[in-house]
This record gives sequence, structure tokens and C-alpha cells, in this order.
Amino acid sequence: MRKFILTCTGIIAGLTLLAQQPVQEPVIASIKEPVQEEVPAEQKAVQEPVQVRLHEQAEAPRSFSLSEAMEHAVVHNLNAENARLDVLSADKRVWEATASGLPQVSASVNYNNNLSLATTLIPDFLGDPSDKIEVQFGTKHFATAGMVANQVIFSGSFIVGLQTAKVFKEFTQTNRELTEQQVKETVTQGYYIVLLSEQTLEALRGNLANMQATLEDTRELYKAGFIEEIEVDQLEVTFSDLENAVLSMERQLVASRSLLKFQMGLDASEEIELTDKLEDFVEALDYQVLGSVEMDVESNLDYQILRDQEQLAYMDMKLKQTEYMPNLSAFFTMDFTAQRDEFNLFDTEEDWYKASAVGLSLNIPLFSSGLRMAGVAQKRIAYEQARNTREFTARGLKVEFMQAQYDLANAYEKFSSEKKNLVLAQKVVNTTKTKYNGGLAGSLELTQVNDQFLQTLSNYTSAMVELLNAKVTLDILMNKI
Repeated sequence: MRKFILTCTGIIAGLTLLAQQPVQEPVIASIKEPVQEEVPAEQKAVQEPVQVRLHEQAEAPRSFSLSEAMEHAVVHNLNAENARLDVLSADKRVWEATASGLPQVSASVNYNNNLSLATTLIPDFLGDPSDKIEVQFGTKHFATAGMVANQVIFSGSFIVGLQTAKVFKEFTQTNRELTEQQVKETVTQGYYIVLLSEQTLEALRGNLANMQATLEDTRELYKAGFIEEIEVDQLEVTFSDLENAVLSMERQLVASRSLLKFQMGLDASEEIELTDKLEDFVEALDYQVLGSVEMDVESNLDYQILRDQEQLAYMDMKLKQTEYMPNLSAFFTMDFTAQRDEFNLFDTEEDWYKASAVGLSLNIPLFSSGLRMAGVAQKRIAYEQARNTREFTARGLKVEFMQAQYDLANAYEKFSSEKKNLVLAQKVVNTTKTKYNGGLAGSLELTQVNDQFLQTLSNYTSAMVELLNAKVTLDILMNKI
């Protein structure tokens, strides 16, 4: 890095010496320009606008205000997309629970090739009953084709399961809103960081340009013998530090833009331009209203998530309780059988024998040795835990909201103070520079004042972002973002 600084210093000094020398006319008379083929005027008039438009289309960055950046992120951020897919999955889950109580029809086809029929011993009814006769029942080829239909008439688990599926859908919708809110929060903070980096980089570049002009004037004074070399050395150190600060901030800006594009769901190669300014957000901030507003816990998305989880725990307990209830269902069956000694199942002249039945099925749980009771007790404990978590979080949110209001007040006071300090620091810089130009101040004093101004500028921009982030925290607690 020291070699790089010395090289830059040498280049700047060389450019200064070249600027003092008379400019000579370049010798180009002996160089013959290549003859280019002349393009017709009409064709040239058509080609040039097309090339210009294509170039502008490829290079023009996409402009985003903060609201546009948040809207784009909600649509294209993959976390938000997954949350929307969860809602679609919950819709299918509701229909799955509904369809389980609707008629269920299935069909089956079976074929058996009895390689060896089973032999059965029966008494000899025509002779001595104590004697046994070996007989075989059935045919070599046996096939069945049937249909079964079932319909739930009463099932406690079906009723509760359908209610639970609807509650789960509400939970996924709330979770989607929470995910979108988190995406907006990260985009807002990333947007602020990029604006802060741009503003800081602009101030550093302006300060670097002023320091470069001062350094060049100081070098001329040193050459003329009016000041000592140490004055130049001190300014060169300050100028080198400023150059490093500018390069570091440029890299920081690139990294901040990349992070913002990632949060927005944009490709890293896309160029973006932010249209809002930090000062606009600060001016739009109504500090008095935000400091006196009351929090509605019911509107907070984190609280709504816990409320839905409590409801799901309650439904899970009810589902376990339905194991005590009987289940009643109806069924209908129809079967066709074919029994052949030869494989001619598809012969239409042979008969298929029909059998059908309709009936009811009632299942009544009687005794489980405390198994169901223990299961219900566990679900009741889980429900009470979910309820306690919701109440605890509600109290914590109120405390967090109060602390966020205090943080906003502190951030506002700090910003107001740093704003005044920045005005004073700029005034000190201007006065010291005037004194330096008049020979009443040295380069060391000018360097110290310049460092103080940069620190004050950093404190000011940091206080501005801190104030805006404090507002974002309040907006999230009130579900206003």
C-alpha cells in the first residue's frame, strides 16, 4: 500500500510538472488515415438510432423508490414465494380433510391360478362315517372383480380435523404476512445502508478533491520556499488516508448494493438506482405522533402467529378427545367371480357370478387401560403451554414497544445534536482553510480539523440511519410496514 501511495504521489507530481510545460502540437501530418467505405446516408440514419437505443437499454439502471423496492421484493424474494406456497398447500390440506368425509369408491381385480387345489377330508356319508374321503373344492382358475363404496355418517375426528385444517390455513396466511414483513424490513434497512454509503462516499470524494487542491497549492508554496517540507508531508499523509477511505467506501457501496439486490430478488449483474434520499425520510418522520401512539397487541404479527398456534394446540387436544367417540359409516360392495378349469376368463359365453351387499359399520371404543386419557392429558398440557407463551409474549411486546419509543426519542435527540455539530464542523473547516491560505494556520491544524469534520459527518449519517431504523422497529411492532 505504501508503494501504491508513493506511486500515486509521483504521478500527481508528474502531472503537475507537465501542466506547467508548453503544449506542443502533435505531429500527425505524415500519418495517412485509412480509407473507409462510405455508408449511404439513409442506411446510416437508420443504424445509428438503433445502436444508440440498444446501448441505452443495456446500460440504463433500474430506478427504485423504497416502496417500489419493497413491492418488488415481496413478489420476487424466494422466502416470500415459499410463504405463498405454504398458503396454497394449506388450501389443499383443507380440501384433503373435507374429502375424507365424502364418499370413497374403490375397485379391485384379483386372479388366482391354483397350481394345486387344497385337499379336504370329509366323512363317508354313503358308507362308514368313520372313514374319510379326500375331496378338492374349487377350480384351477379363479378371478374376482369388485367395487367397494364407503361413506362416513358420523366421525368426531373428521369434524375436528376439518376445523383444524381451516385454522392451519389461517396460520399459514399470517405466517405469509409475517414473512413479507420481514422481507420489507430487510429491504428497508438495506436501502438505508446503500443511501448512507452513497452519501458518505460523495462527502469523502468532495473532501478528497478539496484536499488535493490544497496539497497542490502547498507544494507550489514549498517550491517557492515559503514553507517547510514537513507541511507538505503532513498533507500528503492526510491525502493518502482520504484516498484509502474513498476506495474502502466504494467497495462498501458495491457490497451494500449487492446485498440489497439479493434481498429484492434481483440478479447481481443488474444495475439499480435509488431515487429516495435519507433526508426525505427524516423530514417525513412525525416524531411527536410516534412518541405518543399506543400499541395494539392484536395487530402485531408475532402475536397473531402465537394466537394461531394456541388455537392449533386446542384443536389438537379436541382431536385427541374424539377417540372416546363412536364412529359410524355405511358401505356397499359388489363382486363378480369367475371359476374356470381352463383359462377362458374373457369368454363371453361363460358366466360371472354376482354378489352384492349394503350395510353399516359402528365402532364403539370401550376400554383402553388409560391410554386415551393419558394422550388427552398431554395435549391439554401443550395447549396450556401455548396459551402461557401467548400471554407472556403479549406482555413482552408492550415492554418492547415502550423501549422502542424511548429508542426513537434518544435517536431523534442524537440526530438533532449531530446535525448541529455538522454545521459547526463545516464552519470550523472553512475558517481554518481561510486561515491556512492566509498563512495563519499550519497544515497540522488543517489536518486535525479535517479529521474532526469527517468524524462528525460519520456521526451525523449514522445518527440519521439509527433514527430511521428506530422508526422501522416501531412500524414493525404496530404492523405498519
